[in-house]
Amino acid sequence: MLDIEYIRKLYHVQGWSIRQIAKRLGHSRNTIAKYLGLEEVRPRYRLQAPRPRPVLGAFEGVIRRWLEDDEGWPRKQRHTAHRIYGRLRDE
Repeated sequence: MLDIEYIRKLYHVQGWSIRQIAKRLGHSRNTIAKYLGLEEVRPRYRLQAPRPRPVLGAFEGVIRRWLEDDEGWPRKQRHTAHRIYGRLRDE
């Protein structure tokens, strides 16, 4: 707790930058930003569009339907990944 109070004092009262505080105290900039209550130090990677699924994409609707139908069944009788693969291969 003392570190958090000290970090906030350095940032808000003394006007130090996040990078300067991180370097001086030996913490990462992400940790300093978290202690200050800031959202992010740098923007995170986000997908613009979902990734294409060339192999599974054609069967995705069928698999979802099977899994939705399984919700009423006991846990041991539901589809597993191995069972889904076998059923797709057979059909």
